[in-house]
Amino acid sequence: MNKFKKPEVVEVVKSSKELIAEAISKLSPEDLALIYPPITRANFVVRKSWLGRNQVITFVNNKNQKITYNHDEVLKVMLPKLNLMPCWIKREYWSQSTDMPANVRHLAKVEVLEVSAE
Repeated sequence: MNKFKKPEVVEVVKSSKELIAEAISKLSPEDLALIYPPITRANFVVRKSWLGRNQVITFVNNKNQKITYNHDEVLKVMLPKLNLMPCWIKREYWSQSTDMPANVRHLAKVEVLEVSAE
C-alpha cells in the first residue's frame, strides 16, 4: 500500500460566456469591426457584456445632435462610478435617453443635424 495520496486533478470548466469573452479579447481591431459593425441606437447605452467589442455606437440626442462614440473608451471612464450603482450591479447595463453623460462627452464625435422645415 502506498502511504502517499495521489494529487487530485481539478478540471476548470469555463462557461460559454467566458469562452466567448476570451476569444473576443484575442481579436484585432479590424476583426472586431467586421464582427461588430457600427450600430445606431435611440439613446446612449453602455453594457458590461459589450466591453472588448470596440463597438462604435451612434445616437441622436434631444438637442438634435448626432453623437458617435466608442463603447469601450466610454465604459472604461465610467466604470468606477458605475460599479457603485445598484442598477449596474443588478443589470450590468446603463442608458440615458436625453444625452451623453457630461464626464465622457469629450470622447464622442458630435455632429449638429439640420432641422427639417415641414
